[in-house]
Amino acid sequence: MLEITIENAYKILKKYLECSNPNKFEHSIRVAGTCKILAKKWCSSEEFVKTAIICGLLHDIGKSISEEKMLSLCLQKNLPLYDFELFETPKALHGKVGAILFESEFNNKDIKKFNAISHAISSHTTGNETMNLLDKITFIADNIEPKKDEELFNLIKHDNTNSPNEYIKMIIKKKIKRAKENNRVLNPLLKCTKNSLKDER
Repeated sequence: MLEITIENAYKILKKYLECSNPNKFEHSIRVAGTCKILAKKWCSSEEFVKTAIICGLLHDIGKSISEEKMLSLCLQKNLPLYDFELFETPKALHGKVGAILFESEFNNKDIKKFNAISHAISSHTTGNETMNLLDKITFIADNIEPKKDEELFNLIKHDNTNSPNEYIKMIIKKKIKRAKENNRVLNPLLKCTKNSLKDER
């Protein structure tokens, strides 16, 4: 089992995504860089910044396996499954699966960090009703990395007037709009997350 370090996180990222999904591998590198920017923006702790980078590197490792295997792993772990994940978009399980893979690769000597990273990876697709700062940074970074949303990336990078909650609301609002435009079903957990966020301004 590996120590939880940025170097080891990069090794695991390469193991799962470099060959199986090169686009997601590159995306994860960009998300890690965005996590670093956001963590420095909202927290002065160097250790927290390193942890955020690790979350960015590892958040999508669950996408290395098939949807069928994702479902099998979640069932083995007795994880709660929602109708949307089962019948609409099984690939939405990749956050939960990524957390399982993370836990299988790294030791939990630092149990607080171990649990925090696992939780951030697990919830990065939809957020949750009790998001902490690490969860929020991972969620935001995944959605605004420069090749995914350059406009919002530049806004958040340079704007100091809004809180993480406000940025998450912006992201979910965009997701709702895109889902309507493309006649897609929106993951209902996103609306639960949006409704749970307090106005911090």
